[in-house]
Amino acid sequence: MTLAQGLSLKGHKVLVLDCDPQGSLTTLFGILPDTEVDESQTILPVCLGQESSITPSIQNTYWSGLDLVCAAPLLFAAEFGLPARQMRETDFEFWNVLNQALDDVRDLYDVIIIDTPPALSYVTINALMASDGILMPLPPNALDAASAAQFWRLFSDLAGQLVEQRGVTKNFDFVRVLFTRVDSQDSTTATIRDWISKTYEGKVLPAEIPKTTVASSSSAEFGTVYDVAKYEGSQKTYKRARDAYERVSELMEEIIRATWRRQLSNQG
Repeated sequence: MTLAQGLSLKGHKVLVLDCDPQGSLTTLFGILPDTEVDESQTILPVCLGQESSITPSIQNTYWSGLDLVCAAPLLFAAEFGLPARQMRETDFEFWNVLNQALDDVRDLYDVIIIDTPPALSYVTINALMASDGILMPLPPNALDAASAAQFWRLFSDLAGQLVEQRGVTKNFDFVRVLFTRVDSQDSTTATIRDWISKTYEGKVLPAEIPKTTVASSSSAEFGTVYDVAKYEGSQKTYKRARDAYERVSELMEEIIRATWRRQLSNQG
């Protein structure tokens, strides 16, 4: 959410796809997934073959320059619908549904951000195959680091199977890891941060999101640091949090612009 807001503040038109049935991203837009979202506002019609384009699911938001495709618990149906279509339709490519559905809106936005479920599901695979790059938020603690490593192993195995069985290839313009919820008071943080940096050498962003009361209090009010009109706590804490998010937006904009230049060069 903050990345989308940060990029929009730099003048970019952004589309955000919430693909996590939990709908946390949708909630941050002030929309309650359980009661205020129906199927037509999500990627589910595309997954079930009822729509071929994501366009009917896109809606405007309170934030200028930022459009949204919602998520809700009903999106769990995609995890059954996609494999069912694979069994039923001879030439169906379950991993390519979202990629194709985005084709007619790519030129309408500068950046499309897809928020995935925290697991390697059919929807997550679709999100990855539709993306030019990956940004993985990763708290520097042992459990999250182990989960991330397991995710990449599973994804690598799956990608290998697709290549062998279907001849599918996928290249990402960038893969980056972002340290989040960094607790400077935790004595193990520095050690685990160093270990992760060596594991993902060259892929860790030179910025990190600190664990602050600003982020937790603003999310409790269904917003982000960018939504805070007046912070009642320490201004130093607020500035540290806001500066961190803005730095990440700057770095990601640089990476995205580099991707655009490479794509234009390849087209030329």
